[in-house]
Amino acid sequence: MVIRHIYLYCLDTVGRNARFGIGGTSKYAVRLVGNWLNSYRMKSFAVRTEFIDGESVRIDRESKINQCLEQEGVVLCNMLLTKTEEHYLMASKADDKWIYCFDSYRRSFVRGMHKNVEVLNPEDGRSPNLRIRQTWFNQSVNERFCLGPIELRESLLIWRVS
Repeated sequence: MVIRHIYLYCLDTVGRNARFGIGGTSKYAVRLVGNWLNSYRMKSFAVRTEFIDGESVRIDRESKINQCLEQEGVVLCNMLLTKTEEHYLMASKADDKWIYCFDSYRRSFVRGMHKNVEVLNPEDGRSPNLRIRQTWFNQSVNERFCLGPIELRESLLIWRVS
């Protein structure tokens, strides 16, 4: 049921030749999925979500993103894929230098990122497959794999409820 609703609500943009899903997921869809997940409860599955935007979307010791990751939650982050194109990554952990993410676009390498973004090759296909240096991730400039300008920033925090 959860996977069905994620597919139903996400991949809602229209790309070339009027094809649905080609342009990815809209910001509206992320809010909708978060709202739906908050109300969906089963014995084996329940999560709590919180949508944040603007200045709240940052990486530092006091940030909501770090708190969520420290509590074994995940964060769906809206990033810049190009200077004008946005993309969602799922951050699953952080250390002092890196944010570890799962990127649905499978990449074998990332060009021109000067050791700020590295592709990982997990064995299981579910673990982080990308890591981004925190100092790069936090930038408010229009660069790839950054949170970007404050007014564009948004994230969905997701915690498992026991």
